[in-house]
Amino acid sequence: MVMLAGCCKFGLVDTSYYAKKHALTHMLDSVYDKYTDQVPDYPGGLVLKVIEGGEAYFTTAGMGNSATAQTRFRAASCTKTFTATAILLLHQQGKLHITDRVTDTIPGTNETYLPDGPGFAIPYKEQITIRDLLRHRAGVFDVANDDVPDTLSVDVPYKGDNYIYHIMDVEPEHTFHFDELINVVAETGLSYFVPDNGYHYSNTGYSILGKIIERVTGLSYMEFLEEHVMQPMGMFNSYMPESGSDQVMENPFMPGYILFENETMEIMNSNISPYVAEGNLVTTPNDLSRFYQKLLSGNGVLSHFTVNSLMMNCLPVGNLSASGYGCGLEYTHNLGYGHSGATEGYLTFVAYDPGMDFTVVVYTNVWNMKDGMESLSYQITDLLQEICYRSKAIIMEY
Repeated sequence: MVMLAGCCKFGLVDTSYYAKKHALTHMLDSVYDKYTDQVPDYPGGLVLKVIEGGEAYFTTAGMGNSATAQTRFRAASCTKTFTATAILLLHQQGKLHITDRVTDTIPGTNETYLPDGPGFAIPYKEQITIRDLLRHRAGVFDVANDDVPDTLSVDVPYKGDNYIYHIMDVEPEHTFHFDELINVVAETGLSYFVPDNGYHYSNTGYSILGKIIERVTGLSYMEFLEEHVMQPMGMFNSYMPESGSDQVMENPFMPGYILFENETMEIMNSNISPYVAEGNLVTTPNDLSRFYQKLLSGNGVLSHFTVNSLMMNCLPVGNLSASGYGCGLEYTHNLGYGHSGATEGYLTFVAYDPGMDFTVVVYTNVWNMKDGMESLSYQITDLLQEICYRSKAIIMEY
């Protein structure tokens, strides 16, 4: 008897799909078991979505049956790819030019990209280009991640503190706005370096891009992104909250957790308004993977030329690093282009390899803070990236 297993030509099942699916599931279970042997009280799990060409694979570990490919989670700084996509779409349409400085006038108007006035008088404003902001090379002080130095000569009430936490300690549902966050940079006069003289990741640089999107389009950031980027690319289960009172994700969603030495904290509520344009995306594994696959293959709202010549044009992030950063895209050596994300209770890593048309999305709904930032960094650089590399190896093997 002749066996024709794996031969779709004759109408039989292609076993290579199921072999890959089984291998991915086995790998994820193995990684999860190994990690939870070291952290037995880990309260959450891992979610993996892979797309290779026309085939999609989804699996989880440690999640039971509660997580599906349509279950929402917070993708944090993956939002930056969306903001960059919006800016490059406007560039593609001639409504802005990424080589313009933020003090230049918006095409066809008498308005500048950033308004005049003391609230927008950020350091080196006249030298910052839109592309500098996209690449984190503008030197803009990161209000979200860095404390205002207590040695600051300017007397501000939040000196020595993180501005966002300073405000939310008093008003947990405060709605932050672009103008407010940019004003902190203007008011303090803080900067990392002269524009285009280095690399420093800055969430506030992307807040400035959000402001530019609103001034160029006349729409709110959320309106423009959902109408002109997300919906045209089929992301109907994703959204971008803007209000400080909009703190609970729409069902179905995965709760997040923070694991301390002797305590586990469930994260159900998050004021995401300080992170609009740089970290406010709520999405699903299906939506996020398809977005990156379509976008970076040149089948999304950006042309193949825009993606390849502008977005993927990455510069080194350090002298001794193989990593790079383009326009809202991280490049990870031997893995591809994508982004990572971290917001309380969630860690995400996304990569796309254009040569293989391979996309991988992996997230965990736990911050392991047992060893502080050391254990948290391990989750991103070792745990999640290892899963991405191993997923790619499995796809290449079969």
